[in-house]
Amino acid sequence: MVGKVGVIVSIILFCIAVGVYSFVQLSVADKGKNVDLLSFVPADCMAVLETDNADFLVNEFPQTAYAMQLDTIQKSGLFPLVFDNLFASSDSTVHRLSNGIERMMVSFHYPVSVRNVVMYFQTHESGRAFLQKVMRKKELEFVPKKDVYRGEDIDIYALDNGEFVSAYCGKGFCVVSYQKNLIEQVIDAEKDELSLSGDAVFMEGYESKAANFMTLYGRTASLPMLVKGHTHCWSSFDIHLNSEVLYLSGSMMFPDSCRNQVVADLGRIEFVSEKGVLALSGQQKVDSCISEIAALPQHTFFEECVSNMSRDASFIFVADMDEIEDSIVRYQPYLPKFVARHADLFRSFIFSAQLTRIDNRFSHIFVFTYKN
Repeated sequence: MVGKVGVIVSIILFCIAVGVYSFVQLSVADKGKNVDLLSFVPADCMAVLETDNADFLVNEFPQTAYAMQLDTIQKSGLFPLVFDNLFASSDSTVHRLSNGIERMMVSFHYPVSVRNVVMYFQTHESGRAFLQKVMRKKELEFVPKKDVYRGEDIDIYALDNGEFVSAYCGKGFCVVSYQKNLIEQVIDAEKDELSLSGDAVFMEGYESKAANFMTLYGRTASLPMLVKGHTHCWSSFDIHLNSEVLYLSGSMMFPDSCRNQVVADLGRIEFVSEKGVLALSGQQKVDSCISEIAALPQHTFFEECVSNMSRDASFIFVADMDEIEDSIVRYQPYLPKFVARHADLFRSFIFSAQLTRIDNRFSHIFVFTYKN
């Protein structure tokens, strides 16, 4: 199943594409600032992406050395654009988008499908006015069909490609999806106060960030081998870019009832040291290994990636994806599912992961380093 941690890279491309589309200039007013988008998200979603600046990556991503390499993911159809017909515009600019919305969320739902997605916008004005301006930008002047669910209006727009988009709007917010039934679930979550904000495990790691952020929350463990029978866990991933590296940092959250088991399993991870792969558990062992490699007079690129890991980590895993692709089944427990299932797309990267236990908190860092 494509999703969970693996959906990260595809979502990045999704947001990049959304970022190049125009939304319209809106006045910088305070309307909508008190809207909590999380209160609309159904609790049974499998992942949530949140950002205050979807066009942040528009300037950054095209300048990276690996932009063309990861573009293969978009072309593969693993996560095609959901709203290309809705937001397409020939004169879109980054500045328009950055002034258009206060914040955006995207939730992903079972069964895994490009259609089972909901987008939530925190706007500076009426959500319906915001959407109508977007539709006019697309030169669609018609009045949408209206449906009523639990006393709330759902606007249904027919797009010029034969698709339909459903929208639920109010003061300061707009919620849009291909699926009308998902909009109904959003209304249920809000009215019955059964949204994701009521999930104690999720809220343990959720942070309302201030500016220029993009964070993915996935219903998964950051290290797959630690999941086992404990399915109710979440991991957060703050997304960062530079010219050579895709960098994901965050924490893993799970019920207190399985904490001792996770700690025990973390200490029992098998040591692996082969060509192009290293797996090591235990802070002292990690410190000793990194110190030994850092002291070498010369380093391979793989060894440089190892030496850049934290010596305080409780667990590290480093793999040259080109070296392990033919034996990927063996290393699946160490890899995000998307990476394991589509290893051929990442052959030009060295993948590094580290997990650090600090008291009762488990933080992680994933790094995809592009090989020149």
